[in-house]
Amino acid sequence: MIEDEILEIVRDQQDNGERLNEIADQFRGGRDVDDLIALLDSTDAELTAMGAWILGELRLDLYNFDHLISRLRRFLKHENPAVRFHAFGALFPALDWQDDAARTLLANLRKDPNEGVRRSAEAAAARLF
Repeated sequence: MIEDEILEIVRDQQDNGERLNEIADQFRGGRDVDDLIALLDSTDAELTAMGAWILGELRLDLYNFDHLISRLRRFLKHENPAVRFHAFGALFPALDWQDDAARTLLANLRKDPNEGVRRSAEAAAARLF
């Protein structure tokens, strides 16, 4: 199961991210992105964040499906800032910046209590506007 793979990787003190990148490469190479749903639906915030991070490492056309995008949108209100941060990174390419809802979303993230999330939103705003 992917949850076990990811937990083993993130808890391995000797791994410097290589194995996690290998997992992302599997998805870049055609592994079914629906395999990530187990991570995204996990109650473990670390797993959820890693699932969102992997999506953010992929081309949008590989995960631009309502059932994944809706989860990413929901994660923007997650209590864990790492989940919010990675969800925004994955959701960013899918947003229509002409849409008022997307602009409101960005405005809200620019006020996020977490500095990393705020900086990410600020960088996105600078790039877009």
